[in-house]
Amino acid sequence: MPDYENYTFTREELIKNILIPLGIIVFLAILCYNSLFFALLLLPYIPYHLAVTKNKLKEARKWKLNMQFKDCINCISSALESGYSIENALKEAYLDMKLSYNEEDLIMKEMRGIISAVENNRTVEEIFLDFSLRSGVDDIKSFADIFATAKRTGGNLILIIKSTADVIHTRVELKRELRTVIASKKYEADIMKLIPFGILIYLRVFSPDMVAALYGNLFGIVFMTIVLVLYLLLCRISDHVVKIEM
Repeated sequence: MPDYENYTFTREELIKNILIPLGIIVFLAILCYNSLFFALLLLPYIPYHLAVTKNKLKEARKWKLNMQFKDCINCISSALESGYSIENALKEAYLDMKLSYNEEDLIMKEMRGIISAVENNRTVEEIFLDFSLRSGVDDIKSFADIFATAKRTGGNLILIIKSTADVIHTRVELKRELRTVIASKKYEADIMKLIPFGILIYLRVFSPDMVAALYGNLFGIVFMTIVLVLYLLLCRISDHVVKIEM
């Protein structure tokens, strides 16, 4: 079963996320230095871009798993209320979720793995604890800890799972609303990131004399390098400000 804290690019994703920063590097070398030679100096941007993109894809996968897990817990809770044991409730929940998800969705793969592990005589609490450690999702960790405690202490499992499912549902919906609100701010931030380059392109096309002193000399090279480093730093800060922790 996958470790959701680690993300591996597919071949297509890797090629795409090498070609995109390579194109950006060529564009910056021409725009900021007026020389393709400086593209060599900007090549370290490629591993930086890969690392940032990998982290974004990892967080997107964990968010998707979080959303699907919310539905999974609701299905398990409903099955328990119908009188199924926890082992049979997992199977019933899987059948219910097949109506909304396809076989290749993350949660469906996890459910098949959980059901298979139960059939191989592993305890349900042990399986959920293992799942929570792999997922890196707080809601799944909370559920696994509460479920394990309830099993050990002999608490009302049906009531505990139902209340936990309600809490998880509320938290996920709140996160989704926040992501919707912040999405517009992210879009605005992305537009702002393009403005400096738009200004520089405008000056180079319509007022080349104003920026001519920045090209073909040591001062211009140093100045543009400092500006690019500061620009990347500000972009990083901007991304951090609008980020919602899972």
